[in-house]
Amino acid sequence: MSRFAAEFFADSPALLFPLITLVLFFIVFLAVIVRVMRMKKSKADEYAHLPLVEEEEVPHE
Repeated sequence: MSRFAAEFFADSPALLFPLITLVLFFIVFLAVIVRVMRMKKSKADEYAHLPLVEEEEVPHE
């Protein structure tokens, strides 16, 4: 990296937002993993079969 770019990024908050975004993504990703791992098998089976359940027809008025 050039000296100018190194000085710019050392004093600039330009890299702060991507870093915050990465940390937030990692926290959400870990929260989803923990939630899925703690889920009961019966609930996971219910979610697994959800796309296969036919919707009840609602009568049109």
